[in-house]
Amino acid sequence: MLDILEGVRVLEVAEHGFVPSAGTALADWGADVVKVEHPERGDPTRQLLSWGVIPGATPHGPSFMTESLFRSKRCIAIDITKPEGHALLLKVAAEADVFLTNLLPGSRARLRIDVDDIRAANPRIVYARGHGQGAKGPEADAGGFDAVSFWARGSVQERLTPPGQPLIGQRPATGDFTSGLTLAGGVAAALYKRERTGRASVVDVSLLGVAAWVMSPDINAAMQYGHDLPKSETGGLPRSAVAATYVTADDKYVTLMMWQDEARFFPIFVRAAGYDDLLDDPRFATPEKRTTNLADLIDEIQGRFRKRPRAEWVERLSGTDCIWGLNQSPIDVPEDPQVRANGYVMDIPHETGPAFRAVGTPIVFDGDAPTARHPAQDLGAATDDVLREVGATSEEIAAAARAGAIRRG
Repeated sequence: MLDILEGVRVLEVAEHGFVPSAGTALADWGADVVKVEHPERGDPTRQLLSWGVIPGATPHGPSFMTESLFRSKRCIAIDITKPEGHALLLKVAAEADVFLTNLLPGSRARLRIDVDDIRAANPRIVYARGHGQGAKGPEADAGGFDAVSFWARGSVQERLTPPGQPLIGQRPATGDFTSGLTLAGGVAAALYKRERTGRASVVDVSLLGVAAWVMSPDINAAMQYGHDLPKSETGGLPRSAVAATYVTADDKYVTLMMWQDEARFFPIFVRAAGYDDLLDDPRFATPEKRTTNLADLIDEIQGRFRKRPRAEWVERLSGTDCIWGLNQSPIDVPEDPQVRANGYVMDIPHETGPAFRAVGTPIVFDGDAPTARHPAQDLGAATDDVLREVGATSEEIAAAARAGAIRRG
């Protein structure tokens, strides 16, 4: 188990994917992350499997999203709209190092959990906010989801859609998880600053800003040259025969990516593949001739790829100087030998069944990949434990329960 952030307590008052994924990353790195949910409805992601959008999934048992967003966290249920609940939240904040939230400015003010409110209880707390479009500007108070603020508005969707084709659809939480890891990095930097200077920061990350960062080569080029870079097209010729994707005998794909030095890598590839005869073909004898006759060369190599299954191509290319990779589906990735060797997928133990497998935060410290301390907890499972740790008395906890301000596990 990683101990990079051991001793750091994070108070998470956030829902959905973006900011809670930052909490997951901090938990993966060893922080004690306390997730606050409403006692009755909880985080909406708890109900994801009941929406009927996942083929074969049932509302019972582990959920792929709750294990992604709740693992290793302690879940407490507090209604912070009630005086008793708000008072207990401030008790937890007083003992925390980080406050994570994605609530909109109006909601934070109404609930009295904005920066000044939380800092009144704990002046040293790092206050971290996730936004749709940023903390400033005319839309600072507007909400955002990754499909809008990251995928659409940040130009990701437009750039990935081939010319003349309908806009390509988004995969689940691509903007959320990218932005969450960015926010976690910002929190870690702010904690370092606090330890060095004693000053606590306010950290702001937005889905739109992260999209601009992800797309910065395209955006920077557009700003410099006054027009967009060419899109990636489907069906057109690649730039080189050794920077192309080929179909194997079993209808799988292998991508070669040796565009940076074709003159060096073309001979390396054809010898590894056992196609030395291509070096003697007058159409392909020099880089210039291979460029002139690129369509013929692509056809020739594709025909040969079709004669062998992908496993045989893996055997031929492994251990060579070729730069290549398999085009994998999500069901393939966990069994990738590099994924397994580096611990990019973790096993989350469950008392009532087999371990649940989930992708961990992709940062390895001192050779150790993140591991889960425990699976996702039920709503309010850690309420009593956390409140007692921060000094709440049994009478306060009981009074809050009678007022409907908390849910006890």
